[in-house]
Amino acid sequence: MERRLNLAFLILMDLKRHLFQVILGLAILGSAMTTIVVTDDTRTVTAELNKLQSVSDDLEVEWRHLVLEQNALAEHSRVSDIAKVKLEMKRPKPLEEKMISLP
Repeated sequence: MERRLNLAFLILMDLKRHLFQVILGLAILGSAMTTIVVTDDTRTVTAELNKLQSVSDDLEVEWRHLVLEQNALAEHSRVSDIAKVKLEMKRPKPLEEKMISLP
């Protein structure tokens, strides 16, 4: 038992004598662990950013298609054709036109 106590005491004395090196080693280990954690977080955030940019690109393409579709649906000739065929509308004759003026 006495031998173990002496060994533990010697180890503590040696650590105390080389305290600067021990602190420096712990600082290096802490820095290494911090680097690992920050690198992992950066990779995770970068992967999420890439995923969101992909979704953004998909939405941009869908938006362009919708704008093209809206422009196609709003063309005057198409509206005119639908009015003539489905609604059976026709352009009034000049004598049938009535002008209303606001006071």
